Amino acid sequence: MNDSKKLILIFFPFLLCPITAEPARIVSLSGTTTEILFALGVGKNVVGVDLSSSYPKDAEKIAKIGYMRTLSTEGILSMKPNLVVGTTEAGPKSTIEQLEKVNIQTSILEESYTFQSIESKILSIGKLVQKENEARKLIQTVSNEYKSLPFHKTNVRVLFIYSRNPNSIFVSGKNTAAHAMIELSGAINAVTEFTEYKQLTPEGLAKANPDIILIPEGSAKGVGGEDFIWSLPGMNLTKAGKEKNILIVNDLLLLGFGPRFPKAISILNQKWNSIK
Repeated sequence: MNDSKKLILIFFPFLLCPITAEPARIVSLSGTTTEILFALGVGKNVVGVDLSSSYPKDAEKIAKIGYMRTLSTEGILSMKPNLVVGTTEAGPKSTIEQLEKVNIQTSILEESYTFQSIESKILSIGKLVQKENEARKLIQTVSNEYKSLPFHKTNVRVLFIYSRNPNSIFVSGKNTAAHAMIELSGAINAVTEFTEYKQLTPEGLAKANPDIILIPEGSAKGVGGEDFIWSLPGMNLTKAGKEKNILIVNDLLLLGFGPRFPKAISILNQKWNSIK
């Protein structure tokens, strides 16, 4: 794994020594870091989370600080944390930079959409919250689950759709969590001509000709359900549209790259292998 894919821990310069006690007030900037904190047994110390923190159920009861890509310094500081932890998906950059100026330990973990990054995030957070032994046990459990999966590579072409409302539909290209999950689960991303996300067009949909549509629960609800997906211009020309092949998966489970990664891979791979 090259240097760009390794875990990066950003400790702000005013903190030259590690935490020597379990942090009492933690703010988590992503659903993945929230899930890891709970899995390590320090969920009771989490006082603020971003809107993607939907698992476990207890996380939904915690005060929200906004969406992880549009966070405000004021919202984070209002929780009076002594530890802020998130991934490089958290932003905007200005908010993270402003946290440098206050006396709060902030750790930003590199997100590289690999299994190795999951292990690194768990171990790094374990060290931050004085739960290193628990972290190593969790890593072993997740690794064993992943290695034991009955896995079959397929030629199924998957189109990942993301949207917050019916007027703005995007599809995932390369260099995204969705692209990584599609490939790691043994299928083929139907769109590889570009990176990141681009707006869906009828021409692009017909060209992609996916066997199945993959969509997060939040997006499915945002557009009004499956009927809307099948009504998209050009969808009736695709195999997915003709056969009404769709898989709707919880957002955080599907894209979180956290402790439930093996479960997500299992769900996807089983679905791909059911398509004829």
